[in-house]
Amino acid sequence: MAAMLTSVAAVLQYIEISVPIMPSFVKLDMSDLPALLGAFSLGPWWGVLIQLMKNLMHLPFGSSAGVGELCNFILGSVFVLVAGLVYFRRKTRGTALLGSVLGAAAMAAVSLPLNYYLIYPAYVTVLHFPEEQIIKAYEAIFGNVAHIPTANPLLNCLLIFNVTFTFVKGLLNMLICRFIYKPLSKTVLSKGLLSEEQKLNVVDLKKRRRNLWILTAVGILLLVIQAFLWAVRCFPETFAFAKPFVKMTGAMDKLLADPEKPGLQKAVAVLAFNAVAAVGLLCVVLGAVNLVRLKKLQKEQIAEEPANSAESLDKPM
Repeated sequence: MAAMLTSVAAVLQYIEISVPIMPSFVKLDMSDLPALLGAFSLGPWWGVLIQLMKNLMHLPFGSSAGVGELCNFILGSVFVLVAGLVYFRRKTRGTALLGSVLGAAAMAAVSLPLNYYLIYPAYVTVLHFPEEQIIKAYEAIFGNVAHIPTANPLLNCLLIFNVTFTFVKGLLNMLICRFIYKPLSKTVLSKGLLSEEQKLNVVDLKKRRRNLWILTAVGILLLVIQAFLWAVRCFPETFAFAKPFVKMTGAMDKLLADPEKPGLQKAVAVLAFNAVAAVGLLCVVLGAVNLVRLKKLQKEQIAEEPANSAESLDKPM
């Protein structure tokens, strides 16, 4: 389940949206949503693990020398950890919403010192992106932002733009989670999805069969996504409309063609690229195998029912 959510998060991380009220180098993606679902369904630390694996899968194809992935992991982990810890104290809809709001607030609060002391200095040092250019990008949106409310231009920009943007991003993830978590918790995210019982009534059998079909369908969807990624890699001109995926596959091919890159990094890149197919195949196999097991279990129960009925007739009143 965690692997499935990680694969979805890794794909969502490549679908970045430019926000008009933010500089062009700040993008919006919804890759924290699967980690939030994992934190609510599996546990807070599972959400953190999904954040870690998602960013490790994205690292070979990133263009920020790992700085963006580090920022995404730290902030996303704060968000899902706080939300998950609050929810697991008392599992109600209210605590889930409260935890998400507190998680978004904590993520926004952490983003200020994290960006000011670590991320933006790393951009300046590692990527040679001048601080003056960063400030000008903010001033192009709101001219006086660098002079309000303190005398530190960069701190002002982060406080007014990044903190607000990060908080709203967390609330947006919470809003989507609010509408999709309940249906998913009864199907894909059900912990008892593959568990067996000695006796299953008709309702249990229908629910179990439905859950397994959903798991199989999710696996097929992941395989379709992987096939799309392979097609984009082989025919980038045909799929030019999918710019994020063309960029991702192009970065991987460039990495694999570079003789100076270590073999381990290339192997990790190939594994990360094909991880969606691996998880999709696992979902399909698990779903199909357990559908067969469920059908066999149902036949055994049907065969036992006449025998039990005969035994009950032999017993005295």
